[in-house]
Amino acid sequence: MANQCREKASKTNKSKLMKGRICAVLVMLVLIGGVAGFFLGRSSAPEKTLTVTKTVEVPVYKSAMLTDTSEVFLYDVPLSDSLQRYIYEICADEGVPVTMVLAMIEHESGFNPEVVSSTDDYGLMQINAINHERLEDKYRCANMTDPYQNIFCGVSIIGSYLERYEGDYTKALMAYNMGDYGARKAWDSGITSTRYSERILSLMAKYEEVSNAKSD
Repeated sequence: MANQCREKASKTNKSKLMKGRICAVLVMLVLIGGVAGFFLGRSSAPEKTLTVTKTVEVPVYKSAMLTDTSEVFLYDVPLSDSLQRYIYEICADEGVPVTMVLAMIEHESGFNPEVVSSTDDYGLMQINAINHERLEDKYRCANMTDPYQNIFCGVSIIGSYLERYEGDYTKALMAYNMGDYGARKAWDSGITSTRYSERILSLMAKYEEVSNAKSD
């Protein structure tokens, strides 16, 4: 009876040992499979693309015509320093004397950016409403009572006339005041200057005198 119990116990122990070994083998197989799958997955996975970002300098628009506004002469007129510096920049780019633009602003609007005349002339340089749509399409300037937009458009207009008439101040001013067609009719009639052109040139000389006196 004791021998039978021992045999049964021995068989039971052997059975448990065999099951333990089988479990251990299965665990090893699972671990080996997992490791193999890990390396296989890494080897078969698509390689990531490394993007190298290079810092580059963005070119900045610089016109050789633009003046250095850090040391410009600022006139004693009711225009802000920043606006006067802006006038210098636009005038340099368009080839227009700053003194001419200041003279035009004084005569046209008395330095009032919001003035609108009875003939529909707007802002500092009194740009007529007939030109507004064209200027908006060309320059994206829609508010002629905005001093910066108004000056940009006004200087562009007088600059185009100065270029067209090869730097002739009187002809350019007449065309600005009368329109190109009106000025040409005046010239055909023998009129070579007007009260407007003479007044602007007189004021221009005054501004130049002030500037020259300051530089001396």
